[in-house]
Amino acid sequence: MLEGIKAGPRSRDAIAGLFETRALAIVGATPDAGKLGSAPMAAMRNLGFQGEIFGVNPRYEEVQGFPCVESVADLPKHVTAAMVLVSAEPAMEVVERCGARGIRSIVLIPQGFGEAGGVGLERDERILAAADKYGMAIVGPNTNGISNVATGMAMSMGPIFAMNDKVKPGRVSVVSQSGAMVSNMLSKMGARGIGIAKTATCGNELVLTMADYLGYIADDPETDVVVLLVETIRDREGLRNALARCRASGKPVVAVKTGESEMGQKATLSHTGAIAGSFKNTVAFLEREGVIVASDIEMMAAAVELLVRHKWPLETPQRIGMVSISGGFAALAADEMARLGLSLGELSANAVAELQQLPNQSHAINPYDFAAQNAIIPSVLDIFRRDGYNQLVFGLSLLKDGIRETVQKMVIDAKKAGYDQIYVVSPETEPDEKAVFQEAGITVSEDTRPLFDAMRVLGRWRGPSAAVAEPIRSDWVSVDLPAADGLMDEVASKAVLAELGLKIPVSRVVGTTPDLLAIEGLSRPLVIKGLSKTIAHKTEHGIVALGLKNDEEITAGWKKVAEGLARADPSSDRLLVEEMSSSGLEAIVGMQNDPAVGPVIIIGAGGILVELIADAAILIPPFTREEVLEKLDRTRFGTLLRGYRGKVFDREALADAAVALGRLALSEPRLDSIDINPVFVHERGVVAVDGKITLKS
Repeated sequence: MLEGIKAGPRSRDAIAGLFETRALAIVGATPDAGKLGSAPMAAMRNLGFQGEIFGVNPRYEEVQGFPCVESVADLPKHVTAAMVLVSAEPAMEVVERCGARGIRSIVLIPQGFGEAGGVGLERDERILAAADKYGMAIVGPNTNGISNVATGMAMSMGPIFAMNDKVKPGRVSVVSQSGAMVSNMLSKMGARGIGIAKTATCGNELVLTMADYLGYIADDPETDVVVLLVETIRDREGLRNALARCRASGKPVVAVKTGESEMGQKATLSHTGAIAGSFKNTVAFLEREGVIVASDIEMMAAAVELLVRHKWPLETPQRIGMVSISGGFAALAADEMARLGLSLGELSANAVAELQQLPNQSHAINPYDFAAQNAIIPSVLDIFRRDGYNQLVFGLSLLKDGIRETVQKMVIDAKKAGYDQIYVVSPETEPDEKAVFQEAGITVSEDTRPLFDAMRVLGRWRGPSAAVAEPIRSDWVSVDLPAADGLMDEVASKAVLAELGLKIPVSRVVGTTPDLLAIEGLSRPLVIKGLSKTIAHKTEHGIVALGLKNDEEITAGWKKVAEGLARADPSSDRLLVEEMSSSGLEAIVGMQNDPAVGPVIIIGAGGILVELIADAAILIPPFTREEVLEKLDRTRFGTLLRGYRGKVFDREALADAAVALGRLALSEPRLDSIDINPVFVHERGVVAVDGKITLKS
């Protein structure tokens, strides 16, 4: 039984019945090619479905050459699956009749269920009751359907399945939370010669979730690579379990996440009724589970092609070489690589010497220009391979017939000689020529950006079976938290941080009346802050005074903060006086409880740099110090952390603070958010200068 199914016991056999059916019904089938109800029969005729199809429509005895019966009750008993095309109201009765008939696998196309609210939610309850009663596996509602290309089954509204030669059998399966995007995804992969095994569009995920389809595909012997289009995560633990099964099966998973912009999130909500959650947090969750996250559909297709045609992960650290018949192409491509954060490594002295011996006037550098001396191509490729370049981009410009075929053979011969990762980039490639390269296991791209983006992500990918850290109870921590929920004041918040081992400034809690004796022993300059359980941002309310050096400044600052606190929070009468920490590099370390993915830890530039350097490392706990540092190194703030102008900062101490926060987040489910900003990163150690914790019920 698969994890994550919400209503009643459903076996894997019921889900397999969706994809492996050899006798199915189309409820609402029509011969009118102008209506959507005609699409699935046309698709399955085009794909050559290896089974029986029955229409259900009282108006017809035959639809598109297939037998048609009046009602579900009239279907042959060996029918195991049904696609329901009628509108939401009659669809409920159809599902119930299918269940009573023993048809347990349903594709429920219509809209008008939970995504519509109101009566749609009542319809959901009726479908769930039927699914529970009969043990049904139901796709949707509000779905575009599913397919099994190998058998020709397409209980789908996707127009691409009815188009000749657009979808061919292969070993890549797709699970998408967007129905219409599946045709686009298949088209982009098809253009790269990638065949498809199975597709599923999730719809509202009323019964079956993305996790259920993924769990089935993880065990599917006909699938080698999985593609996801993720709008939201409805079943976090189910998805995590399914991704673990993909890792156990050695199957790479490539995902595209929608909703990066505010408008993208609104679009997700409008057509699925689901909140997208934080884009960056969801990406962090997927990456933690070993998923290759693509920025868009083009990059996804490029990544899938690289996975299909080449060996992964890289056995040695990524080292990219570039050779080209056009020097202009090499320069432009190198610029594009630099924009994406890729670099072309320097040639060794031996390689330079060998290149200089060739009959060519080009400089012995990477990228290397053949300068129309095509005869030296085999020698150059061999030099780059022996020099440790485990990825080679070959720029192939437009050439005369005959010459181009000769160059093509040279590249293929290099592949056969052991140069696995050769990628050909050409502004225009004829289908037959592209097919020859692809059959030889060579990726061909007309656009460098998606190819280089895929190389960037796959270059650091640890492989489909890389281990993922799991929470260990011995790593959990216990701290004293108040019984009440809501915002903790700064003193209580910092006490929790101190329990975690973070250093905090020396301080005293005082009343609102200035009393210099109460703060004797504190080293000046001082900071005075108002303490409140309702105010998160003190500066906005004028309840912070900084850099107070003498008695007069301290007294004036004390009065100012006390007056501001009386206005902002009359219920509070306490102030915090603390030693002002020596400045360091300002960082922020925070935690938030994301509704979609759970606890998330954020590390980035703090203080005023939060707005100026708007990038951060985001991790899903548990994680290690090394993982934090690796993520930080991808950010601009990480560059600052490595030091500049003779300044040195304790990166490891900041990473350790993030690890500690991650352990706390896993240990205390009441934590809603933690904001430590700024954290001063010094040459040795870090200091939590400000901090606030919010608790939930």
